[in-house]
Amino acid sequence: MAMDSCLTAILRETMLKEQKFQKRVKDEQRRQRELEGIPIVKATPDTKKTSCQIAQLDQMMGFQENPHKSLMRGRLHPQPDSLLRYGVSKDGQGRAAYLDQRGRVDPSKRYGRQVTTQHEIGWTALAATKSYKTSPFAHRPMIEGDFYRPMGVSFSTGAL
Repeated sequence: MAMDSCLTAILRETMLKEQKFQKRVKDEQRRQRELEGIPIVKATPDTKKTSCQIAQLDQMMGFQENPHKSLMRGRLHPQPDSLLRYGVSKDGQGRAAYLDQRGRVDPSKRYGRQVTTQHEIGWTALAATKSYKTSPFAHRPMIEGDFYRPMGVSFSTGAL
């Protein structure tokens, strides 16, 4: 069903009335704040985000420093968001590096509380595993490692 000109005029008039009402409410709130002595804070416009093409050009021309150079194996990066915006996942950078860093963060630090039932088990299991000792009757492949050598090579002399 197509909208006719009469329905369009009614909708336009309704929207104008709503805009006038919103403006009137904002003005009343502003006046109320001035009477109470609350300072009026003007919102600053958001800075325009750069596109991925501009970011890629900045990386290729060397205007943006590579955050992956400071990345050490086994350590967490102080600002993982910078990893997300630099490089390509195929090279192990970009999204791949970001997700790798986020995966290394302990769930207790990532979420702050237990989100799932598996988290509840994991939070309490760490203390239990520290005091765990194996049974004296447990299978220990000690003999297998001592007597059987791969390919018949002696580890001490290197001869067959």
